[in-house]
Amino acid sequence: MKKVAPAGGTILTLIGLLMLMFLLQPLQQQARAGDITEEAAAGAAGKSADFHVVFQGNDHLSDSDLRAAVAEELTGFAGSDYPEAKADDAAFLLESAYKKAGYAFVKVTYAIGGEDGLLLTFTVAEGPQVLVSGIFIDGNTTFADKELLSFFEAKSSGLLGMGSLVFVESQIRDAISAIHDLYTGDGFLKVKIDGPVLQFSPDRSRVEVRITIDEGQRITVGAVHFQGDILADAQSELGKLAAQLHGKPFIGRRKLMLRSGVQEIYGNLGYPDVQADIDENRADSSPEINLTCTIKSGPRVIIAGIETVDDTRTDREFILNRLALRQGDIFSSRKKRESFQRLYQTGLFRRVALDLSPGANDDERILTVHLEESLAREVFFQGGWGSYELLRGSAGFQDRNIFGSGRVFRADIGGSVKSANVEASVRDPWFFGTDISADLPVFYRYREEPSFTSEELGMSVLFTKDLRKDLSASLGYLYSSTKTTDIAAMDIADQENNYTIASVKLQTTLDTRNDIFYPTGGRRIFVAAEVAEPSLGSGLSFYRFNFGAREFYPLSKKNTLALRYITGVIFPGRDQITIPIGERFFNGGENTVRSFRQSELGPKDASGDPLGGMAYNVFTVELRRLLTDRLAASLFLDYGNVSPNLSPEEDSDGPFTDSQDVIDSTLRDYFSDFRPGLGVGLQYLLPIGPARLDFAWNPDQDKDREEDSFTVHFSIGMAF
Repeated sequence: MKKVAPAGGTILTLIGLLMLMFLLQPLQQQARAGDITEEAAAGAAGKSADFHVVFQGNDHLSDSDLRAAVAEELTGFAGSDYPEAKADDAAFLLESAYKKAGYAFVKVTYAIGGEDGLLLTFTVAEGPQVLVSGIFIDGNTTFADKELLSFFEAKSSGLLGMGSLVFVESQIRDAISAIHDLYTGDGFLKVKIDGPVLQFSPDRSRVEVRITIDEGQRITVGAVHFQGDILADAQSELGKLAAQLHGKPFIGRRKLMLRSGVQEIYGNLGYPDVQADIDENRADSSPEINLTCTIKSGPRVIIAGIETVDDTRTDREFILNRLALRQGDIFSSRKKRESFQRLYQTGLFRRVALDLSPGANDDERILTVHLEESLAREVFFQGGWGSYELLRGSAGFQDRNIFGSGRVFRADIGGSVKSANVEASVRDPWFFGTDISADLPVFYRYREEPSFTSEELGMSVLFTKDLRKDLSASLGYLYSSTKTTDIAAMDIADQENNYTIASVKLQTTLDTRNDIFYPTGGRRIFVAAEVAEPSLGSGLSFYRFNFGAREFYPLSKKNTLALRYITGVIFPGRDQITIPIGERFFNGGENTVRSFRQSELGPKDASGDPLGGMAYNVFTVELRRLLTDRLAASLFLDYGNVSPNLSPEEDSDGPFTDSQDVIDSTLRDYFSDFRPGLGVGLQYLLPIGPARLDFAWNPDQDKDREEDSFTVHFSIGMAF
């Protein structure tokens, strides 16, 4: 039976509610701002809300913006003994608000009138918004103009905020202060910066900014000498430390870096009580300052014992296994720091502290471990919406420290109008004491697709290792049993629909994004290869490959260019003619090519039901713009396909007769018959991810396949 897509009325109703929320929010804020000002003032006077504030002449800033700017200052105005002083301060705040928007010549006056002086009228003479026509810097030889001008980047005018720089004098002065700090941080301790000198155009709508820099002499670190307890084992490292500091700009923290370096070198050799006294010497007019470091090493220390002093549910053996220091070891600052990191990175403790306490002898110490546990158990609920799944949600329980072992148990149950899933898993983040994590999930999944319904029951074993902070690799074994029903496409209804899969999968992931919900920089790249063979216990034989790359370029503070390319291909293996519909690739929907409904892109049967394919591609270019702290907008182009491009009915060669036929057709059509999607979107940023509304248009509609000319998607989370 063919499945009918849900009526558009429900989606359009939700779209209307979302837009209504966006429209009402500013009105609600305006009402709140007005209520705060007037009710607070009236309350101070013991009256009802008779005190009113009126604004005149404000075209650029709304009444609600101005009320919010002076709400606190005007609290108690009606009952004040000095209302003129409060009004004068409020006028100053209003001028400041305008100047932050570039209205440098704004003037705000006020008048107190009405019965009992309860009417306060502010008159605003906005003047022109001033744009910076140029910033000119003289006297700089150390740093290029381009580097110094980057400090002045702030609020800009024009389309998407990419026009001329808006003149805000306070921001100009902040930039000059930052340039001064740049110079002093590079050793120019007596740098002087004159300006800003401002030259306005006759109509005062443009301004040139000029600053002059007198860099002065650059002071650097000269020779570094060591004296006192110079250990033979420390001489090489001390020489490297001196070489690292020589020639560096001399700033106050250089002495601190020298002292810390000596303490680190001696601490790693077992001397935690080392002292380093530093003297500086500079000849008259010399550009160098020489440093002399006098070292007192103290005793070499052995860890005589380890104590955990706080009562925790975490097993003591687990804690000791996380420590890089053991009883009987010579003390090492590096190993102490590594021990702290290992304990803190478990995520089980909100506070970690490692101290050395006196032992029986001067050369013995007790390593004392102080721990304060975080909450390990949590119950969680999540809700969401998708243009295809409609209402969806999940609930679960997690214990991150079962039996005090540091292992994680998690159970989830979730579902939507189109799906249901249950999963339970155990995770060991330190499998057999290594830095490899092991996961053992057991799951059940049910999902209604546009052209079939699948039920999957399975389990897997997954091993993951972090190769570095942003790079990981995983290897897993999956065993699952799948039942496919309600297949609408008649030409594949009699194919293998109940099957088992036993496969091995290898995946590598690089993730440098600065935010998982709304990234504005970084990238995420993954490569995965999966093999299913009868020798592994599988009823199917196939080879599956996936690749995905997402790149995020910050164009400015509020503008981000996002790029995406994802692809996948699956080939039948030995004795496998084709791939069941439940394992094929589909395209189209809220997270792929958005000008199509869920899975509707690609070949279809005679009834118009999607058949999927052995490969797919999606390219996306998206320009994202933050409108407010929580509201964003986007322009996007999606471009994708499914291969093979033709159904067996459309292909003159007819149905596939062997696996090589499938492979040849897939590779032939791999980069052909791409379908476009052009659109705009709105995102409201929530803690669980953005609530996203996308409108996408298909400029190359294929009416023979009954493609829609446009679609509307509403969901939680970005498309990528």
